[in-house]
Amino acid sequence: MTGMRPRSPLIHAIVVVLLAAMFAVAGCSAPAPTDLVGEPQIPTGLDLTTPEASVSTYLAWTSFAYRMANSEVATPAMTAEEWVGVDSYVEKNRQEGKAIEQYLTSLEIRSNTTQESTATIAAREEWEYRYFSLDTLGYVSDSLAASYETTYTVVLVGSEWFVHDVEARPLTPVE
Repeated sequence: MTGMRPRSPLIHAIVVVLLAAMFAVAGCSAPAPTDLVGEPQIPTGLDLTTPEASVSTYLAWTSFAYRMANSEVATPAMTAEEWVGVDSYVEKNRQEGKAIEQYLTSLEIRSNTTQESTATIAAREEWEYRYFSLDTLGYVSDSLAASYETTYTVVLVGSEWFVHDVEARPLTPVE
């Protein structure tokens, strides 16, 4: 007998099953930890002192609300009118059994026009995002990117600025 080979088809089958079991135990067939959504990143602070700061705060807290599938957590950064739109998007995703994890990778404020108690902020935004299942917390989409030109209407209430309306024009395809 030359070389090492199983003596019968039964021994060959046992070797194949044992090798498959070893790979499974080693984790080769299990999903990688990155296939599950990570811990949420809770925004720090609530800066409503300027229109620009209010926009940044709004984006951070709205992203957190989308990630948590709970629009209520973002209410301190916006007016009730804007909250309706945020809540609609959260509810749409919830009805589809998913939520979105998104990260702002770039925010460029292009202009700020302030007249008394209303400011209009024009910006360009770059985002990375991924959808995940609310049931399994596993990702259900690839990592995606999107760019927008945005216009924020920000209103002064007392001494704090709140996002009142957002217009977003996608510069790239959005899923």
